[in-house]
Amino acid sequence: MTILFDMDGVILDSERVYMEGWLCAASLLGLDRERMLQAVEDATGVNDQLERQIMEEAFSSSPGWSYEKAFTVCRGYFNEIVDQGRMPVKEGARALLSWLKEEGIPAGLASSTPRPLLEKEMTKAGLLPCFDAVVTGDMVTRSKPAPDIFLVCAEKLSADPADCLVLEDSYNGIRAAAAAGMRPVMIPDRLPPTKEMEEKAFLILPSLTDFLAWLMSGQAQGLT
Repeated sequence: MTILFDMDGVILDSERVYMEGWLCAASLLGLDRERMLQAVEDATGVNDQLERQIMEEAFSSSPGWSYEKAFTVCRGYFNEIVDQGRMPVKEGARALLSWLKEEGIPAGLASSTPRPLLEKEMTKAGLLPCFDAVVTGDMVTRSKPAPDIFLVCAEKLSADPADCLVLEDSYNGIRAAAAAGMRPVMIPDRLPPTKEMEEKAFLILPSLTDFLAWLMSGQAQGLT
């Protein structure tokens, strides 16, 4: 058994910070708030290139729109939180990662976040050494919902995709894990489970604490 993690919204409570940053940009540039909320939801879990495409499609006809200006505001807000060490770690993340290390269960991190930012965030949180392999969005050509990032991470760990449990919060992440032939475990953050997610997910649990309890209960013993 191998456990693969997404970062934003699973390990770090960063999706809310991203949303706050984009809403700051919408306010400063006079953009429609509801449209921004929808665009950020659509872009949850994707890499920077696809995020830009989604934003351009949503706001290209809006007066005052500039992706560069909006992204600068959003990333400035986000970086301030990271630099000040104020990015919250999700409930149960430290305990789960510690338990996996003690049990000798391989853990991989597969996040659409570019590597420099991921390393900065995870180093600030003190969690980077917990992972046996790290794959970021700038290391693969296709973004989630394509399966590439999870397949590359599994390969780095010499793991069979069928033996991998993938912890994700986003729809695109669950789709990517399913497409990789892995077992997606949805830990909902901002996005609630949908019928599609219920069909694609191997498990849906409220938190990483619940996932650790599930592992410790022995219910994963049938997984190789």
